[in-house]
Amino acid sequence: MDEEPPAADPAQDWTQRLTALSTFGPPTTIIAGVLIWYGYVATLQRFRYFGVDLQLTDLANQDLLKLGVEVAYPAAVLLLLVLLVALGSHALISGVVLPARPGLVPWIAAATALVGLAVLVRALVGLLSTQVARNETPGVTPLSLTMSVPLLVYAFWLARHAGEGGWRDRPVMDALERGGRLVSIGVVVMGLFWAANSLAGEVGIARAYDDAKNLHKRPEVVLYSKEPLHDVPPETMYADFGAKVPFRYRYRNLRLLLASGGRLFLVPLTWKPHDSTARISTFVVPYDGNIRLQLIPQRNR
Repeated sequence: MDEEPPAADPAQDWTQRLTALSTFGPPTTIIAGVLIWYGYVATLQRFRYFGVDLQLTDLANQDLLKLGVEVAYPAAVLLLLVLLVALGSHALISGVVLPARPGLVPWIAAATALVGLAVLVRALVGLLSTQVARNETPGVTPLSLTMSVPLLVYAFWLARHAGEGGWRDRPVMDALERGGRLVSIGVVVMGLFWAANSLAGEVGIARAYDDAKNLHKRPEVVLYSKEPLHDVPPETMYADFGAKVPFRYRYRNLRLLLASGGRLFLVPLTWKPHDSTARISTFVVPYDGNIRLQLIPQRNR
């Protein structure tokens, strides 16, 4: 008489599925992609705040990565902590609660499903209502969408493996669970990129606002030029030394925003947010033999 095959361990089964997922799309690759995009969007909005589009800067990819890394650290730590909590919770449920207290699992599944439905409704409201999307805290809708489907799929998995025989062993349930996992992975990836796009934009603007507020703490750039700069605010302390001086024109009270592509992006010290005059102009100067620079360090005050 043939013996029946032993029942599969649900915890081991779930671990095997995660391993298979890592073969086709390593989580580290997805996380790295999200963080790179996060840093890029933050850098884009940071320079756009000063009127400079990244396409004009000719920054190399390595320079973009370096500028984006400094703002991506908090997002990376937060994302890894969320993953750690999720993996720890699954290990606790599958390794302790499921074998020792199976009666609690349906309640955990129900609570997980309710939370998943609640955040799904919130995500749909943000998607369908332009007023909510316009006034909400950045990242709420994409993060709600990112959480909702995985919670619902995990609640289904818990409810299925907490039951006995019958419906949990049917092939249609296997297909439904497998399809749910694939949809969940797709939603998580898209939701993370969407959330990164939304949150990083605000981070970049906040970083630029902080830069503008603390321009006086940066080293002063004294610009000596053979050709005059046009539309310069008087606070730059313009001086003309006459035609006999090779570098005839001098401009002070400038701060360096960026040096890239053989050009200098200079911001006057008078730069103020929401000012529509020339006092907030960002001057793009070719960094060639027609100019000479003098850098004066500033003490932090």
